[in-house]
Amino acid sequence: MGLDRWITALAYDAPSHRFPLQHSQALEIALHEWLKWAMVALWAACLAWRPLRRGAIYMALAAAAVLLLRAWSAQACPWDLPQYGGASPAGPGRCSPAAHPLVGFALFGLYFALRRERPTAARAALAAAWIIGLGAGAIQVARGAHFASHVLWTAWVAWAVTLAAARLAPPRA
Repeated sequence: MGLDRWITALAYDAPSHRFPLQHSQALEIALHEWLKWAMVALWAACLAWRPLRRGAIYMALAAAAVLLLRAWSAQACPWDLPQYGGASPAGPGRCSPAAHPLVGFALFGLYFALRRERPTAARAALAAAWIIGLGAGAIQVARGAHFASHVLWTAWVAWAVTLAAARLAPPRA
């Protein structure tokens, strides 16, 4: 059994053939609604405020990359797999990389946008990216929505895209 399966097994209740937290209203509302809309509002504020606009663009590029990769992914979500109480996925899984951890990992864009002129703010954005991204990912793993590797792929893609965008961006005027 790989690490992904071992971690997922911690959240899965084999006797009932389900993930007990899969339909948790508190988690669905907190993660799917509040956190998502809070991050959309933060992104919009960054886009509107000129000093953070570059970071907002990097954040959007990271989100677009993850969502495009996800649309082409053949990886299934744990709760769709027979060994976790689901039916065999009929088509592409479209489950990896994970989308919800983007609410945190997209903040890598702010880190790269701020790191030269405002290093303290950049470090705060980097810490927030990891804390929020891993927290949102852990919740999705506990719900059976993703394997841990899906969350780590999201972090890697968001980091790589924002790093590339920062390196390719013209210098500030």
